[in-house]
Amino acid sequence: MDHLPFHFLSGELAEREALTSWYDYSLVCTSILISIASSYIAFLTVTRIERTNNKNEQRIWRFCSSLFFGIGIWAMHFVGMLAYNVGIPIGYDIPITLLSILPAVFASYIVVSSKRLNKLSLLARSACMGIGIGSMHYVGMSAMRMDAIMAYDGPVFLLSIVVAIALSGVALTVSDKQRKSQKQPIHLNTVVASIIMGLAISCMHYIGMVSMRVFEGKSQHSDFNGASSNDLINIILLVLVASSAILLFLLEVRARLLISSRLNSVLSSVQEGILNFNDKGEITYANGAAERLFAYQPGQLLDKYIYEVLVNERSDKSAVIHTVTRLITESSGESVTERLSGIKYSGAHFPLLSTFSLMSYDNKEIVCTITDLSDLKKQETFTQAVFDNLPLSIVVKNADNLTFSHVNNAAEKTLGRSKHALIGATDFDLFTKTEASRITQSDTNVIDKRAPTIIEEEPVTIEGETRYITTRKVPLFDPSRADEVGYLLWLSEDVTELRNAKKALLKMNERMSMAADAAQIGFWELDTETNELIGDDWMHKLYAVAESDESTRCSFWTSFLHPEDSDRVRASMQAAIENKTPFNAEFRISLPDEKVRYIKADGQIVGNKMFGICLDITARVLAEKEAERLSRTDALTGLSNRNALTHYCYNEIARNTRKGTKLTCIYIDLDKFKPINDTYGHQVGDAALNEVAQRLASTVRETDCVARIGGDEFVIILTEMVTEDDVLQTLARIDHELHSPIVTRGLSFDIGASIGTAQFPEDGKDLDTLLSVADKRMYRNKAIKKCEDKAPLF
Repeated sequence: MDHLPFHFLSGELAEREALTSWYDYSLVCTSILISIASSYIAFLTVTRIERTNNKNEQRIWRFCSSLFFGIGIWAMHFVGMLAYNVGIPIGYDIPITLLSILPAVFASYIVVSSKRLNKLSLLARSACMGIGIGSMHYVGMSAMRMDAIMAYDGPVFLLSIVVAIALSGVALTVSDKQRKSQKQPIHLNTVVASIIMGLAISCMHYIGMVSMRVFEGKSQHSDFNGASSNDLINIILLVLVASSAILLFLLEVRARLLISSRLNSVLSSVQEGILNFNDKGEITYANGAAERLFAYQPGQLLDKYIYEVLVNERSDKSAVIHTVTRLITESSGESVTERLSGIKYSGAHFPLLSTFSLMSYDNKEIVCTITDLSDLKKQETFTQAVFDNLPLSIVVKNADNLTFSHVNNAAEKTLGRSKHALIGATDFDLFTKTEASRITQSDTNVIDKRAPTIIEEEPVTIEGETRYITTRKVPLFDPSRADEVGYLLWLSEDVTELRNAKKALLKMNERMSMAADAAQIGFWELDTETNELIGDDWMHKLYAVAESDESTRCSFWTSFLHPEDSDRVRASMQAAIENKTPFNAEFRISLPDEKVRYIKADGQIVGNKMFGICLDITARVLAEKEAERLSRTDALTGLSNRNALTHYCYNEIARNTRKGTKLTCIYIDLDKFKPINDTYGHQVGDAALNEVAQRLASTVRETDCVARIGGDEFVIILTEMVTEDDVLQTLARIDHELHSPIVTRGLSFDIGASIGTAQFPEDGKDLDTLLSVADKRMYRNKAIKKCEDKAPLF
């Protein structure tokens, strides 16, 4: 029973004396006040929920109320537990402590539910709330950790649940009457309901605490390092702070919902009509006022083009098209106001004032504000506000004398003068004489040609500093003057910093390109979704192929992979793409002329693309292979050297051991080489050694090894020798070859040789032992030869 995390008094425990417990009454009072205050806030929120008709707002308030009331119940519970003392250290399991919040929030939701009460729902909700509070209490109690045994008095335990259910029902009844009451003060009923609910929660808690007995003994949690009381206080504060942050977030969401709702209401209720349309002229939005002005049903304007509802006095649609062209083609940030005619659904015309403004430079969305001039006067406030706050520098000049008539805030900053100083000024008042003459001539050309133009990166001196300005100049036509150009519109942007950045970037790219060409590095880009691979000029040079439509496919490039490397490289690239990891590989490619080239490739994933380089490492790989070959080859004869011999024997001894076959080591020393070398010189001696090497190599199989380990000393390893006859036949061929005259450089020599052999595994199990045995036998045979002119092979 001691091992159960939750149990009741029974058996031996019922007869034992429990530890004396006491309470810190200041914390008890604090816990009760927390319970009442949380209940008061919850009931106030219930009232707020009842008063709003917005379902989204109701959900937000209901969630906030449930969360805070639940956290309040939870905080009251653990403050009450901190008030409890039993004379031994008490700790708390933090995960279980936090888990106990959930039943409290569930019980809280019962309180703030918007449903009205009847007898059945009162019983059900009272039971659910009481059980929820009880669950929170006893789950929270299970978080206590002490070196003792906890047990509950069953009757008192049940009493705490019954009290919680009964008082929850009373509190819910008072709360429901408060909602229905129209005469009594709401706050008084709220206070009464809060006190009853707070006492219900507190009574349940402290009755539950009374039901708990603590006995001396070894608990299953005695070794648990639970959080201290101070840690629990910190946890409570942390939960309260976190819930406050959640509340602030939800209130912000609520505010945004209200703002959005109010904005739509405002747009629908304003007297001016508002139409939005794109660069194709398709109407994308129309508020209620616009629909009423044009006498369309809701949504019908969305099937129209702007020039179908707006024309000039001559019923010419080109007036609207001309205005839209000036805004979109020239990316004008200015609002353009035109006197136009609107066409109602019935076909009737009515005078109106239309103000066109770019709403989005990226989407080319245009907003058109419409005022019915038959009832309203011209209004310019909105147009002026948009004009002043557009980000581009906008200047309007009189076409007659090219004086500044309008400037916006951005133009003030660009030109370094105030609006007051700019209005009425000319270019000669702002720039040097040379610059002003050039600008004036450009303006005159635009007016004369009656066509927009763009002046790219024009240098001007502003406050003693040379700045570069890109300007779009657009002639504005005045209908009152027979469509003559009345104004000239400047749309300017200071591109000095951008120009300097472009120059620096261009120089950097040039240096990188030169470095890549010098290093013969090919750059490539792979689209992992479309499998399109684009390589630069050096990529095509490395693969020795010309650019074509086919060369944009990844499969085209991978088709050049050497068959032995293809699967490995493809798998490595696929893994890099799937895992978003770097791609690194060295491989061979087969060129169209059947030559082989070694390539080192490195790539990096960025989004859905892989960027990489390819480097020709053929020279390096071949040099490494040649160095490897030379490290294992005798420089004079081309036979294996001592290193190669050692490596060969190591592998063959292991293999012959597994197969149970024999290995024969043949040690050869030339008898008459030194006199030839001394008499005819090293060139003749080297030629003789090469001839001997070729003869020895021709007498054995490709699987055997022939090595030169000294000046005129050679070693042959015969692998997988099954019988002694096989060895004798090979020795006979070697003896024959070495005793046949050697003819080189017009000379003939009879060199002869002494031979010694050793068998694996009989004579030794490693190369050094075999060489030692064969060497001794060779010298024994050489001594016998001197005496008998003939030496036995064994």
